[in-house]
Amino acid sequence: MLKFAFAGLRAKPASFAGLAVALLLAVLVITLFGSLVVTALGGGGDERLAMIGGAFGEIAMLMALFVVANTLAFSVRQQARELVLLRTSGATPVQIKRLIRHEVLLVTLLVSPPGWLLGGWGARRFLAELVARDLAPAGALVQWSPWPPLAGTAVTLLVGVGATKIAVRRAVGGRPSAAMAQTREEGRTGWLRGLLGLLVIGGTVPLLVLTTRQPLDKAAQLALLGSLLCMTAVGLLAPVLARPAVTLLGLPFRLAGARHRGDGGGALAADNLRGNAHRLSSALIPIALLVGLSTTFAAVTGTLEQVAPPGAYAESDAWLRGVELAMLAGFGAVATVNTLVSLTVARRREYALLALTGATRRQLMRMLGTEATLTAMAGVLLGLLVAAPMSIAFALSATGSALPAVPLPSVGPLVLGAVALTVLTVLLTGTRATAQPAVAAAVTP
Repeated sequence: MLKFAFAGLRAKPASFAGLAVALLLAVLVITLFGSLVVTALGGGGDERLAMIGGAFGEIAMLMALFVVANTLAFSVRQQARELVLLRTSGATPVQIKRLIRHEVLLVTLLVSPPGWLLGGWGARRFLAELVARDLAPAGALVQWSPWPPLAGTAVTLLVGVGATKIAVRRAVGGRPSAAMAQTREEGRTGWLRGLLGLLVIGGTVPLLVLTTRQPLDKAAQLALLGSLLCMTAVGLLAPVLARPAVTLLGLPFRLAGARHRGDGGGALAADNLRGNAHRLSSALIPIALLVGLSTTFAAVTGTLEQVAPPGAYAESDAWLRGVELAMLAGFGAVATVNTLVSLTVARRREYALLALTGATRRQLMRMLGTEATLTAMAGVLLGLLVAAPMSIAFALSATGSALPAVPLPSVGPLVLGAVALTVLTVLLTGTRATAQPAVAAAVTP
C-alpha cells in the first residue's frame, strides 16, 4: 500500500497541498512551543517561560490539530469517488483505510523536516522577543533537544491516523454500490455525526457553568478551550446549520432577483449553496473557526482590560495576547484558503457545463462572487454563535454582567478580513478554474 500511496502523491500532488500545509503547521507549532518548554525545564529559562510555552502550546496545538482533522476529512471526501471505484475493483475496506493512512504517513514525513526547521527558528525568535520584554532571563537561548521535533511528528501522525478512521468510514462502509450512491448524497448528515454534535453541545453546558465560577486567569483559558469545543460542535453539525443560515442570508438576493424579473444570479447562487449543504459546510467550518476563536479571544482581552486595576494589565501581557490573536487568525486563514481553493478547483466541470449551456465567463464570476459573499456571511454568523456562549460566561465571571467588552477595532478587521479573504480566494481561484476551454474542462476527470 505504501507504493500505491506514493504513486497517488506523485500523480496528483496538488490534491494533497492543503493537507500538507495543515500537517506542516501542526509539526511546526508543537516543535516551537515544545522547544520553549524543554528550554525552561533544562535550566535555560525560568518558570515564566515554562508557563508561556505551555499556555501558548496548548492552544496552538489544539488549533493545529483541529485544522489537520478538518483538512484530512475534506481531503478524503474529495477522493470519495476514487475510493469507491477501488472498492468496486476488488479493494477491501481494510486496504482502503491502509492506503489513506499511508498517504498521511508519507505527507507527514515529507513536511516534518521543514516543520522542524521552522519550529526551531520560530522558537529562537519568540524567545528573543520574550527576553527583550523581560519575560525571560537575559541571555536565555533555546536548548536543542530531539524530543520537541519527534513529538511534533508523532502527535501529528497520531491525529492524522485517528482522523482517517472517521473520514474514510462512509467510503468503505457497506457495499460498493451503496457507497457509490452515498457519494451523490452530499446533503445528508450521518446520524452518528449528528449525535456526536449534540453530545458535544451538551458537554459545553457544565463548562459554561464552571467558567462563570473561576478566577480571571483560569476563566480566560476555559473560555478559549470552550470555544474550541463549540467549534467542534459546529463542525459536526455544519451541514445541518448551513441550510438555515444560507436561507436567511440569501433572502435579500432572492428578493432582488424577483424585483428584476428573473435576473436570478443571486437567487441561483443562494439556492445552489442551500442545495449543496455538505459542500458548503466544508467552507463554513474554517471561516467560523477564524471568526469564532478570534472574536472570543478579543472579547476576553477587552473584558480583562476593562476590569483590571490600573497598571495590572501590563504592556507585556498585551503583547502576548496580541501574539496569540495573530496566531489564531493565522491558523484560521490557512484553513480557510486551503478549503476554498480545493472546493473551487473541484467544480471546474460544473463551470464548464454552465458555459456550454450559454453562461458567459462574466456571469460565472458574478455567480462565484455572490456564492463567496454568502458563504463568508454564513461563516461569520456561525463564528459569532461559536464565540457568544464562552464570551458571555467569561463576562459573568469577570464583571457579573452577561455583556462582554468586545473591542470593535479588533473584531471589525477580523470579520471584514474573513469576508475579504473568502471572496478574494474564490474569485482568484475561479479565474484560473474557468480559464480552460469549456469543452476540455467538461471531460477532465
